[in-house]
Amino acid sequence: MQLYRDVSHILGYSYILKIIFVVFGTSIWHGQAANVLFSVGTVFLIYRIARRLGGRMAGLTALTAAALWPSQILYINMLAAEYSFTFFFYLCVLLFLHLVMDYDGATKHGVRGVLLHILLGCMIAVTAAIRPMALILLIAVLLFLIPIKTRLPGIPINSISIWVRFLAKGWLRAALILAAYMTVSSIINTDIELTINQSIPSFSQSFGYNLLVGLNADSNGGWNEDDSRFLYENLERTGSPIQAQLACRNKAYQRLTADPGGVFNLVIKKYELLWGNDNYGADWNLAFLKEQNELTPNRAVFLNQMKSANQIAYLVAALFSFLTLIYLLQRSASALYVLVLVYLGTAAIHLMVESQNRYHFHVLPVFIIIASVGIKYIFENAVTFVKASDLERQQKENQQTREEAVLKQFEIEEHKAIEQRYKSMTNSFDMQSAIRNGNVTVTVSEGYMGPDMLKKDKSVVTAAETLPERNTASAADEIPIRESAEHNPAPKIFQEEKTKFDNTDLEELILELEEIAETGRVPHKNVEIQPAPESPQDETSLQEDKKVSELEEILDKIKKLEKNQNDLLEGYTKLKEELEQVKLDHTEAARNERGHTI
Repeated sequence: MQLYRDVSHILGYSYILKIIFVVFGTSIWHGQAANVLFSVGTVFLIYRIARRLGGRMAGLTALTAAALWPSQILYINMLAAEYSFTFFFYLCVLLFLHLVMDYDGATKHGVRGVLLHILLGCMIAVTAAIRPMALILLIAVLLFLIPIKTRLPGIPINSISIWVRFLAKGWLRAALILAAYMTVSSIINTDIELTINQSIPSFSQSFGYNLLVGLNADSNGGWNEDDSRFLYENLERTGSPIQAQLACRNKAYQRLTADPGGVFNLVIKKYELLWGNDNYGADWNLAFLKEQNELTPNRAVFLNQMKSANQIAYLVAALFSFLTLIYLLQRSASALYVLVLVYLGTAAIHLMVESQNRYHFHVLPVFIIIASVGIKYIFENAVTFVKASDLERQQKENQQTREEAVLKQFEIEEHKAIEQRYKSMTNSFDMQSAIRNGNVTVTVSEGYMGPDMLKKDKSVVTAAETLPERNTASAADEIPIRESAEHNPAPKIFQEEKTKFDNTDLEELILELEEIAETGRVPHKNVEIQPAPESPQDETSLQEDKKVSELEEILDKIKKLEKNQNDLLEGYTKLKEELEQVKLDHTEAARNERGHTI
């Protein structure tokens, strides 16, 4: 009974063990089985909380992590308050999320919402009877609810239930929860006082011993024999738990004011002690098995190996929890802030009061839930990033396609421009096109063709039936011309057919041919007929020899023009190849740029 007077908050777990032992028998194994049931229930609650906050993926991630967390599995054979306290703690968190997310201004169940707020206050009070750390959850819930103001439907205010209007104001919700908590806490404390027939310390008085232990630099803020003896001596001297707690508080103030610098260094060490590792499950098993002479070498090796697994799980959860905080900075009024406040409150309280590594037991699910939601945020951002990258890649490909189309169009236009410049520079006459189009007629002189050839080749056509007068405007400016037979080996000369224009000056024909090459049209000239020579046979032979000589010069000139044309075409081909190479270089550079970007 003396223990109850000193540490009244352990009555909650003692009452749970009492019920278990009465129903199932006084066996340690029954208490351990109760730990298993509370642990499984906590895992389910963690799954439901993570799913409410982050969806199915976050829920399954949290379920897996909580079910396989090494330190909590190893610690389950200890009869301690952590498992029952953690179960009720996260049952309160799940109820709080239900109230915040499901009971807004559009709810039709205002009365039920009010009753559930009262129930939440009562459950927090019961949880605080197991361990006073439940006060941290109460404070976090109040801080979250007070500034909230729910938007009501856009209908007349008298048409909205008074209970819904009550729930629309966050400070009224907070007041309702606080009132329920204080009422149930007063009932529990009164029941304890009637049970032990003594008054118990209030909240402001009951932390004296914990503060005294927490400021003991010799024990690094942990339990020690000297401070425990001081508490019991004052309890025996005064006979009052309140006076014993006040004596411990006064001595703690003396330690705080005597060496502030030492207290600051102690606070740093205590924070490291509380959060530095997650080895309490293995350490407590090693200590108790050694004390009971049950520590075999195999067990020692296994427990020491589990310390590494504990650290890996602990660090991974802490890392993803920190990453989640970055996402929370972009989200307003997220219920995850309540869990963040639970962590901050636990860390702040244990900087001053007694601290042990196992005291962060109930905060591990906070890490699991926050990390699971963070994984969900990271996955969503990854999907968004991939979609944005695909869209950007498609845009680049479309841009590249457009650029290639423009480049191709540029090449076509450049090709046309080169051809145009070629025609302008050479100012040449395309004899082949003119012959094919019928603008020029090529004939073979009868003097260079034998009778047999004349009989075989009857496809000789005239350049014009009659040459128009030089100053007469004729409608047919272009004289149709046709090509002679392909097998005719005789040289080709231009000859008048019907007007017997055989004796015209070859030089004048050359000038006309050059003019045709420049203008593409047959000029209008007056044909001067030479008088018949005295000896027709000799003159005809001389004239035709002269014509052959002049015609060869014309053919040489045409061949030179064709050679120049071939050279220009070869240059254009090289230019086209260079353009193709520039295009390939451009494509390769764009491809390399995309590779570096990825």
